[in-house]
Amino acid sequence: MPEKQQFNSTDYKRRYNEKSYDRLAITVPKGQKAVIEAAAASVGESVNQFTQKSLLARMGKKSWKEE
Repeated sequence: MPEKQQFNSTDYKRRYNEKSYDRLAITVPKGQKAVIEAAAASVGESVNQFTQKSLLARMGKKSWKEE
């Protein structure tokens, strides 16, 4: 009898994220990562939330759903 394949939540999340999101890598000058992390923490946000809100503001948008 073949073994039942176990559910792997890490693989499931990875596949979902690959299907649902685009990834963007940015490069900042040495030492500035800590400055960005501190700025995000000071307003109670993750670095991801902080940078997304910054990008939206710069683009003149309130959300990613806007066309």
